[in-house]
Amino acid sequence: MTVTEAVSEEGEIAQPQAQPAALPLEECRTLFQGAQYEEVIRTAEPALQGAFGEPLGTPPRAAEVAALWSVLGLSRQALGDEEGARSALEEAIHAAPEDDRPTYRQQLVSLAAGVSRRLLLNAEQVAEGAGEQRIDLLKQAMVWLYQGLMEVPEDGELTAALERARRGLWGTYGQTVTSLIQRQEFHRARRLIREALADEEFPADRRQVFMELLSATFIGEIGQLTASAIRTLEDEREREALTFLQRAEGILGSLPPEAIAPKRREEVNRRLWWGYTKLGLRRVEAGEYEGAIEPLFHALKIGEIGPERQQETRETLGRALEAVVETRAASITQLAKEGKRSAAVQEAERLKSLIRESLELGLSEQELSPALSRARKAIELLEQGT
Repeated sequence: MTVTEAVSEEGEIAQPQAQPAALPLEECRTLFQGAQYEEVIRTAEPALQGAFGEPLGTPPRAAEVAALWSVLGLSRQALGDEEGARSALEEAIHAAPEDDRPTYRQQLVSLAAGVSRRLLLNAEQVAEGAGEQRIDLLKQAMVWLYQGLMEVPEDGELTAALERARRGLWGTYGQTVTSLIQRQEFHRARRLIREALADEEFPADRRQVFMELLSATFIGEIGQLTASAIRTLEDEREREALTFLQRAEGILGSLPPEAIAPKRREEVNRRLWWGYTKLGLRRVEAGEYEGAIEPLFHALKIGEIGPERQQETRETLGRALEAVVETRAASITQLAKEGKRSAAVQEAERLKSLIRESLELGLSEQELSPALSRARKAIELLEQGT
């Protein structure tokens, strides 16, 4: 630089531009050739961190940065750090001049092919019954295959491997879900079904089958809950049984009509009806008439049961109502005698409501004849003020 060039028009001395630090490319190549991969990493990483964010400038400088990233990536790959290798090779592609990028793209494709090949082999060797592990391995393999195809879309090996992984994935989802349903692990089965259906690449020709499997999980769980309710009733654990029945009914109520075939829905309703009826029957037999009313009312509200089955519920409810009306009518009379007319009126209104709901549920006046007669007598006495 001449004296004239060194002085600006304003008379200030121009400062020479700092030159980028030299990269240890050849050193790292030599270390790589000697299989000293950890030393490559210790040498290359600080140099690349120092070069991070600097203008790459001329193509030779950009080529050196990309080449060093490549050596770093290959060293990480050799040490089994596949994610680290992928990250470094992506940096190499990003930094390289256009003419050099195919080399680094191919390195990334080779990495993706190798990793996905191993993952697919591991997936095929997963023990029977470990379907979720196989699904995870297949999905990991697909991530790598997509990564490789992003760089080289026309790669035939990756395309074939991806198709193989897809077939394996959807088949494994179906097998695993079926197995979980058979083992009555309905929540896990539903999670996998929804996970599969949410995938944008889920094949349309399998969707109906998976929707049927989804319905099967709900039906199976309802069956499991109602069966548990019956068992707990036999063990005299009524509160627990009622919880099971309510959960089962809640699941059924959350399903759209088309989610369950009509015959399946009838079967589920019969299970619920019998659970509530059995609970009411137990309470009647134990003399707990008030407690029997609600489950028996509930049983009568369940549709698609058939008159013959419902007759048992109606007869049991009639027994319970007769006893409850007798008790409440006596209470009304006693309250009236004690001069507690307001309390007696409230009790009478509750009794009327009970009778009215029974009639609305289809019980005939003939079936309710003893209860109606006793209730009317108590209410008439109250209205007469006696």
